[in-house]
Amino acid sequence: MGTAGRDSIRHVELAVETPGGTWPTEGFFEAPAWQHVERQLEHAARELQIVDTSGWEATAGGRKLDIRASFKENRLEGRVIIRYGPGSEMKPQGAP
Repeated sequence: MGTAGRDSIRHVELAVETPGGTWPTEGFFEAPAWQHVERQLEHAARELQIVDTSGWEATAGGRKLDIRASFKENRLEGRVIIRYGPGSEMKPQGAP
């Protein structure tokens, strides 16, 4: 027997969409569920050569994330697409 449900989640499959592009450029990458969201957002910004993210917000599934908390603490699991950018400018992909 083991722990079931949320306690067994060890990783999330992650993609980060920004006004400067999406990272990774194709598919998803695996991130530890215990890791702070902020760390992966910083990594994505570096990969996309985004210099200044001050004042940016992160959302997933239509709700704002606490980027200083872990994926698990933000109740994120499975495949996750984070939209990261200036709050008023972030729209779902394909929106006018």
